[in-house]
Amino acid sequence: MLQKLFVCPGAPLISALFALFLLAPSQQAHGHSGNTALAYPVSGLTLDGDLSDWPELVAYPIAHADYGDQPENSADLKAHFRIGYDLTENALYIGVEVEDQSIVIAPADSSSWDNQDGCELYIASRHQPAASPLIQYARYGDQDDQYGHSNDQPQVAVSRDDNRHIYEWRIAIDQPIHAGQSLGFDISVADMDQDNSFSWTAWSGGTQKLATPNRVGDVLLVDQSVQLGQLTGRIAWHQPADTPLPAQVRLQALLQPSMWTQASVDSSGSYRAELPVGPYTVHAADAPDLRVDTAPHVHAHIAAASTQRATLLRVSPMPSPVTIGEEGILHADSIDPAEIDQAIRAYMDFYQIPGLSLALIKGGQVVHQQSYGVQNANGDEPVQPKTLFEAASMTKPVFTYAVARLVERGVLSWDTPLYTYWPYEDIAYDERYKLITARMVVSHTTGFPNWRSGQLEIEFDPGTQFGYSGEGFEFLGKVVVHLTGKELVDLIRDEVFTPLGMDNAYLVWNETDGPQKATAHTNGLTPVGKRQWDNPMMAASLHTDPATYARFLIAVSQGVGLTSETLDEMLTPQTEIPDANAWFGLGFSLEKTATGLRFGHGGSNFGFTCQSAFYRQTDIGYVVMVNNDQAHIFEPELRAFLVTGQADSQDE
Repeated sequence: MLQKLFVCPGAPLISALFALFLLAPSQQAHGHSGNTALAYPVSGLTLDGDLSDWPELVAYPIAHADYGDQPENSADLKAHFRIGYDLTENALYIGVEVEDQSIVIAPADSSSWDNQDGCELYIASRHQPAASPLIQYARYGDQDDQYGHSNDQPQVAVSRDDNRHIYEWRIAIDQPIHAGQSLGFDISVADMDQDNSFSWTAWSGGTQKLATPNRVGDVLLVDQSVQLGQLTGRIAWHQPADTPLPAQVRLQALLQPSMWTQASVDSSGSYRAELPVGPYTVHAADAPDLRVDTAPHVHAHIAAASTQRATLLRVSPMPSPVTIGEEGILHADSIDPAEIDQAIRAYMDFYQIPGLSLALIKGGQVVHQQSYGVQNANGDEPVQPKTLFEAASMTKPVFTYAVARLVERGVLSWDTPLYTYWPYEDIAYDERYKLITARMVVSHTTGFPNWRSGQLEIEFDPGTQFGYSGEGFEFLGKVVVHLTGKELVDLIRDEVFTPLGMDNAYLVWNETDGPQKATAHTNGLTPVGKRQWDNPMMAASLHTDPATYARFLIAVSQGVGLTSETLDEMLTPQTEIPDANAWFGLGFSLEKTATGLRFGHGGSNFGFTCQSAFYRQTDIGYVVMVNNDQAHIFEPELRAFLVTGQADSQDE
């Protein structure tokens, strides 16, 4: 199944880094982008890729080029959409017109979102202020695709000529629609050109819309007589605080509660919205990374062709659900499982986490392992100790450990240019790639992007600065396959999993015969399925549980399978991470703390996040995995609760 997905923008150890390497932090669906479109009644439309039977409707530009190459001009790429609704069919119609001087359609057997022209819709037809499912419908070249489950029925007709695409969509909505309601909505187009340049543009700004629904706009279903007006206002903390204000406010029509949208709040606390006339309530918008009390509100009345100002809205943050002690609980002589369970369940409820698995390390062993919540928020099957989670970028240290063992045996060197072992055709056009070494890959100085958009490129001279990259690990993976004659699954099994007793760890997974795996979730509690991994990725594809990964951290800390010289090199800073007070060693992120060196890694795949940390001097650590995209939000509090205590929680 294809989807708009950027695999594993990896996340190292500390919280600041956890967010740094995500392409975007994840938030709830009730934090929409602030973009609003009006859908008017239509009837008698024929779904044929010809928009000549459409009435005159507002054309909204699809112009946020936030991924890939910037379009050179309007001939290269220019797109807009119009939207209407047909009550007799209970359906939305969306007409998309794309000017494109170079049309590229990939063969069916190699069809993907990023190798041809395409169009994607994002719709939350069950539009609730609380979390609601966001579904992606797509046409990539000549192939249709859908990500997420819905009873809505999509259809699309496409017509093309030498320099133009028309996508005519019809989405039959499962639930009755009516004038005076709103739906979550966004749209994007992909443009691949003959010169291998690739652009991705959207109506609302930002990528990863499925995982970050605050980057999706709203469509308001209105009738022909609708009149519009503007509302402005400000929000402020009820008590003075240094915490940034909520990013958005929610505006809900009093007479038509199913019509609501959100407006962005600027740094001064001001917001502005243009909406149909009538009375509204204004609330602060809650989000997992900033929980606020949404009960306080103000009333406002929007009048036609005028600007009204709302009363100042004063709001308060919700306090953390867990009290942090002077020091973390792992420093105590013994740990209290009931205390841990109470804290974890409070965090899960507060941050809307469906399932979580945790392992705690003390004295060179796993001293506590517990699983919480459910594998799928729509069911009641509990997370079990052996339930698999996608460990995402926590794959990178595992692969680096295997490479370190190969270096010790002389199979390759950390500092020999990789091209001398295996020329990489994807980047051979740039001579600078001949500088790239294994050390640069595992310390993130190759110059590669995290993931390519179209053609792989080098963004800076290799070895000169930090630049987090999964692409480098994929290059190194191909090199070691060539040098050892082993496939990656076999190599990692022989070098890591078997020697370290990691009996519940896998690099590929499928639902037919794979072990039980938790369901991925976005938008807090919205299930989005289980991704199949047919091929191993050394940057992202590890599937495991926290206790199994904890055994890996313990083995590394003790130098199992490595010489002391190799271990010291792996845990010595190689690359400073700007503005983070942290470094990368070889494969691991590092931080020097008051309790000694901390090493580990975090990870974020679509619908999964995780974090691992080991404090070498005190011999304590933890691994946490969750089946949604919000571990980075509460991990600083969890770290303070487990290890660092009040001092760290106050510094965050």
